[in-house]
Amino acid sequence: MISRISLTAALAVAALVPSSAMARPAGHGPYHNSRVAERLTDPALQARASAMAAIMSEMLLDLRVGPLARAMGEWGDPELRDVPYDARVRDFAGPDLRELPRDIAREMPRAMGQMGRTAGAIEGMIPEFERMADEMRRAIDREDRRADRYSDPRDY
Repeated sequence: MISRISLTAALAVAALVPSSAMARPAGHGPYHNSRVAERLTDPALQARASAMAAIMSEMLLDLRVGPLARAMGEWGDPELRDVPYDARVRDFAGPDLRELPRDIAREMPRAMGQMGRTAGAIEGMIPEFERMADEMRRAIDREDRRADRYSDPRDY
């Protein structure tokens, strides 16, 4: 069940955290002023995301699928022909899924907190990635200059 909750949490967070903040990790230079980690660990945002995800999952469970099931019964599984017209997703859901909205609301803050801590760790690594990129750029330039010294233009 945790994997379903985590997936729903990730989708809810993606909908609630502004994409401009997600596109700019914290650090120096072009990555300055990111607040992804801060936003994901904000209890107020976590509460809103939990409520929103619980509402969305309730709406999904209440989705009327009877007509679709009946249509599928006409060209597939004959048992679906007898599905009531007003059947909802929750009518097909097992007992675990019926508690999904409550479980999502309970687990969402923990999942968002973990995503925030992960985002913060990644943001903290950006200077190291930048250093590594500079080092790689210098190494490639050195190798290009070395190769130019030993190559014969007539070889091309």
